[in-house]
Amino acid sequence: MENIMQMNSFIAVNDDGEGVLGKILYYSLSSILINKEKLTQICDEIGFNANVAKRTAPADAFRSATGDINETKTVKTPYGTEIFKVYCRDNVTDKGAVSRELVKETLNARTNDYKKLANITYTKDYGVSYDDLVYDEYVDASQHCREAVELFELYQDCVGRKQIETLLKAFVDSLSAVKLLAHGHMYFIPREHMHRLDIFEDLIAQLEANNQHSNQRRMPMDSNSMYVVDDAKQREKMAAAFYRSVRRDIAEYQERANYLIKSGSESAAVMERWVVKIEGLEQKKREYESVLKRELNDIDDEFSTLGYLSQELQIRARGLRLKRAA
Repeated sequence: MENIMQMNSFIAVNDDGEGVLGKILYYSLSSILINKEKLTQICDEIGFNANVAKRTAPADAFRSATGDINETKTVKTPYGTEIFKVYCRDNVTDKGAVSRELVKETLNARTNDYKKLANITYTKDYGVSYDDLVYDEYVDASQHCREAVELFELYQDCVGRKQIETLLKAFVDSLSAVKLLAHGHMYFIPREHMHRLDIFEDLIAQLEANNQHSNQRRMPMDSNSMYVVDDAKQREKMAAAFYRSVRRDIAEYQERANYLIKSGSESAAVMERWVVKIEGLEQKKREYESVLKRELNDIDDEFSTLGYLSQELQIRARGLRLKRAA
């Protein structure tokens, strides 16, 4: 079974009735900034359930703003064609200040060269400032520093890519999605949930329309979906994708459950939360067995181990609650 799913393997159909296995969802992300109040309004209008944080800590806004400073340039120089990367990296932070340095990295065959171009600093009293600018023939350090200041102001009132990605991933997970590619955002959505993709695609369109990130190098956010015909070939492909995806989840859940048990966790709430996640994964397996019209027995042993860990977490959580009640 190939790891990469070929788009021409999926057959488009005209409706979502009998004969449809589900849909393939693809979406792309990009640098993005959405005003928090606007995001709440968008979500309310299209029926997308999301909790949007009302406040961003200035230090977090500073880290996000400087994290967005990222450019790759290919330049012809007297020494030949060179590739430069410009970005911010952490400095040693003084008390009451968060400092990052703007760096130019020159890519070489064996060892890359690094040149510091400026310091960018946030303090509670003075906000964002920059100094120690160094002239460079190919990189305008002051332009990048000004961009960091502008982004800092935006990030205090906006939601950025990291939060948007978390919001979108949570919604996709709620559709019993199976990830088709190790990297990127391509998923199979079972027929039972695919009607909700209209909301998801509306959200992506609204996010792009209301983006405040001015980086001209960014690619627009986009999403698309297509039907998958219900036949033996496609069921076999989706079963293979399910096994790959769920085995990754099982490994993660086992690792987390083992850690909670071996570390002697005193948090009943955390253990109960992982019990619920394990139950959700078991329910997802049952759902895919119904969708794919087959038993998914190849992972029964892994699920048995996960079940034992879940029982142990339940016993420990129950004991902790009884102890506290007494």
